[in-house]
This record gives sequence, C-alpha cells and structure tokens, in this order.
Amino acid sequence: MKTIDSRLSNLIPLTGALSDPGRWLPLLTAGDDAVPRIEEILFFDIETTGFSPRSASVYLIGCACCEDGRWHIRQFFAQTPAEEGEVLRAFLAFASGFSFFVHFNGHTFDVPFLAAKCKKHALPVFSPLRQCDLYKRVSPYKNLLHLSGCRQKQLEAFLGIHREDPFHGGELIELYRSFCGSQDEKLEQVLLLHNREDLSGLPALWNLLSYPAFLEQGYFEAGAPRAEEDGSRLLLPLSMPFPLPVPLSCRSQGGDAVFYLAAQENRAILKLPILEGELKYFYPDYKNYSYLPEEDQAIHKSVAVYVDKSRRMPATAATCYTRKSGRFLPLPTAGTLPELPRFRTELGSAAVWLSTDEILCGPPERLHAYVRGALDAVRGR
Repeated sequence: MKTIDSRLSNLIPLTGALSDPGRWLPLLTAGDDAVPRIEEILFFDIETTGFSPRSASVYLIGCACCEDGRWHIRQFFAQTPAEEGEVLRAFLAFASGFSFFVHFNGHTFDVPFLAAKCKKHALPVFSPLRQCDLYKRVSPYKNLLHLSGCRQKQLEAFLGIHREDPFHGGELIELYRSFCGSQDEKLEQVLLLHNREDLSGLPALWNLLSYPAFLEQGYFEAGAPRAEEDGSRLLLPLSMPFPLPVPLSCRSQGGDAVFYLAAQENRAILKLPILEGELKYFYPDYKNYSYLPEEDQAIHKSVAVYVDKSRRMPATAATCYTRKSGRFLPLPTAGTLPELPRFRTELGSAAVWLSTDEILCGPPERLHAYVRGALDAVRGR
C-alpha cells in the first residue's frame, strides 16, 4: 500500500463560501449549530473496480483538506487488490481527525461502498454523521442552470475547469488491472491523476452551493423596489452573501403571472408583475354573510340585521366578497404568506393576488417570505 501526499496549487479561486465557516455551513446542512473549522472538513473520493462491493474492490481513496491556509491531497493506493484492507485502515485513521465530510454522489456510492468493505475487513464502519453530497445538492438545478448533465466533469466544465485526465472511472478499471500485472509506474500516475483531479474539482464545485443558498434557502436581502416605466412590473433588487459563479437568467413556467430573474455575482433583479385596479376578496363562510346589491359587497349577518331587508339578501359563494382597489402582486405559490387575504377577479379564477401594501409596507420578513415564494416559482417548485 502506498500513501501519496501532494499540494493543490492549481485550485481555482473560491468564493467567500470557504473562507468563513460561520457563513457557509448553512449551505451544507440546515439546523447544524456546531460550526466546524475549515481544517475539520475532509473532501474525499474513491476509485473501485466495479459498482458492487461484493465483487469489486476499492483500490484508491483520495482526500483533500485545508491546513494552514493551503490545500493538501493525500491518496491511499492499493498496489494490489490484496492491500484493500490496508487502504481502508489508513483512510479511517486519517479521516478520524475530521468532523465533516464532503463528496460527490457519495450518499449513493462512496459511503455505502466503504461501509460494506469495512464490514468485510472487520473494521469500524465508515458512517459519517455530518456530510454533504454535492451531487444531491446541485443536481436539482440541472434544468435551471441549463446543464448538459450533472456528472462531475460536466459541472467542472460549467465552471470553466478543464482537466488533463481524459478517462472516466469505468475506463480506469482495466488500467488498474493492467497495473496490478505490470506495476508500471506510468499507469500508476494515470490512476492517481484521475483521482487527484476529482479531488481538485470538489472544492471548486462547492461554489455551486451558492445557487441553492440563494434560490432555496433564502440567503439574500431585498432592496428598495421600483416600477418599470410602463408600470407593468416591479423591479426588486436582491443582494446575496454568496456570489454566483456563473450568471443566471430564468423565468417561472406556467400560470398567469410570470416572474423573471436575472442574477450575476452578488446581485440579482427580480421582476414581479403588477395589477392595478379593483379585485375581490371572497369570504369562505358565505352562509354567515348577507349580500348588499346596491353596495356590491357582503357583510356579516351580525351587522346585516341593521340593514333593511329590501336592501339585502343571503350571500352565495359567488357574491360573498368585499372589493378593494389598488395595486396587487401575484401569489407565487400556494403556501406563501397564508395569513394575508387573497384577491381574485371572480370566484374560482386561477390568478390569485396580494395587496402590494401588505407586502411592501409590512414588516421586512413579509417581503422576504414573498420573494422566497417567487424564487420557488422560478425554480419550478
């Protein structure tokens, strides 16, 4: 078994996400208050001779970590399949010094594969309590980011990273078998390079977590809105603590109201449709209301008893409303701000609106909740 140490000198510049653990930990896992130091984070990737731990072996485990402000790589390499147990022991000993683990599709492959191999060799089972699978966090954004796919190399290409290594994991299986028979140092370097470039890419892919942080987790601040010249849309500026590595331009799909989003680095503009005019709020319990035809509105029966019977009638679901004039914003998603009244043109109309006064003149957290709903609509939730 061979241990290879090297330094990551060609790592692309990281955004602010990695420099301040107190800020970026929420990108990894919600509700985790134990913020690790960056030195406690371990990125890892494994190379195997197949997909099933029953028939395949793990021949290389690579790790990337930050120490004294510099990134380091340590690779544990089995020069023959018989050294698998040694590789596992060395990795477990090294990994014991870290409290948070980051991988790519590790929930599906790396972690269960290693766990099965640990059981086979009667070793403590590798089962990290605190971990982040970059693939699982980023893959839901494939269509929104117009990605050709979500394999690691495809995501690296999206970020402008280009590899020296031309192989994928499946092609390396035959190379490893050839190496085991020849112990050719050139083949060994090819195997190590592939794993090394996987490891180099993992911290860079971390920057992609800026998208779910902004669009899903609510890491933004809303600025002062302004209307477009024709008054048809409200332009709402947003600022984010985590810069986006690639600009984003998208719109919501379906529905009568369309939301537009344009974002670059730490700034974004959200375009919201505005409706100016008169809408109706329909009371849900119409049997407790009376309709006043002359006023074209409904009032509660406890008040209607003071109105002459000739001027009132029992309300129906379609006439149990009050009217409001003003400016309105569309309801982005069904669960947005349930405490606010919903306005419609007529009972049963698909388009639902909220008063701009309630959104823009209310407490800041209300506007924040509304924007989160609009961003949910943009990402197709």
